[in-house]
Amino acid sequence: MVRPTIGITSPLEWVEEEDLERYEAGRHARLLQTLGAATVILPRGCGTAKALEHLKLDGLLFSGGGDVDASLYGGRSELAADRVDGVRDEGELALLRLAFARRVPMLCVCRGMQLANVAFGGTLIEDIPSALGADHGIKHHQVHELGIAPSEPTHQVLLQQQSMLASILGRSSIWTNSLHHQALRHLAAPLSAVAHTADGIVEAVELTARDQFFMGVQWHPESLPDRDESKRLYCAFIQASGTGAF
Repeated sequence: MVRPTIGITSPLEWVEEEDLERYEAGRHARLLQTLGAATVILPRGCGTAKALEHLKLDGLLFSGGGDVDASLYGGRSELAADRVDGVRDEGELALLRLAFARRVPMLCVCRGMQLANVAFGGTLIEDIPSALGADHGIKHHQVHELGIAPSEPTHQVLLQQQSMLASILGRSSIWTNSLHHQALRHLAAPLSAVAHTADGIVEAVELTARDQFFMGVQWHPESLPDRDESKRLYCAFIQASGTGAF
C-alpha cells in the first residue's frame, strides 16, 4: 500500500512542530504516523483548494475543538458558546463538502462529527445538560463533570450490528472516553447513526450508502492510543486513504 498523506484540521493559526504534543491535532498525527501514514496539520481557515490539491491529500481527519456556530443550524447561541470560531467553521465546512464531493476518505472526531452533520443539513443539541438535565445519569464531559482525564474510558458505547464501524472494531460494544457537551439532534440525510450510549446520544455515524469511507465518532480515540479499538479505526482510515478500498 502506498503511504497516504492525511490532512488534520486544527484551530491553530500556524503549526510549530515542537508544540504538537500540546494539541489534539498533534496527538492524531502521532498515532497516524505510528500506524503508517504521513500527516499534514492544516492551519485554521486553510483554503479548500490548497488543502486538497496543492498538498495532495489522500484523506482528511476533522478534529475536535470548540462549538460549531449555532446560527449555522438554527440553534440557540447562548447554549453553544464554547470557543466558537467562525473562520474555522467556514473553512472546514467548505473543505468537508468539497472532500465529500470528491470522495476523499474522512474521519470526523467529536466536533468533526458535529460539523459534518451541520454541513449536510442536520442540527445539534446545543448543550446536553440543558437538554437532558444536570442530574442526567451519563456524564458526557468527563473532565468538566467528573474530573477524569481524557486517557480514561468512562462509558459504554453500543454499536449497531452490520455497520461498517462494528465490522472495523470487531465488537458489539466498546468503552470510550467522553469530552463533549453537545451532540447530534436531527441527523442529516446522508448519515446513519451506528452507535449510541444507553441514554440515546449518537456516538458514531457513517454514510447510509456506504459507498465511500466516511466515519464520525463522538469520542476521542487519539487520547486512547493504546487501545485496540483506536488502532483498528485509524488503520481502516489509513487503508481507505491509501487504496480507496475499505
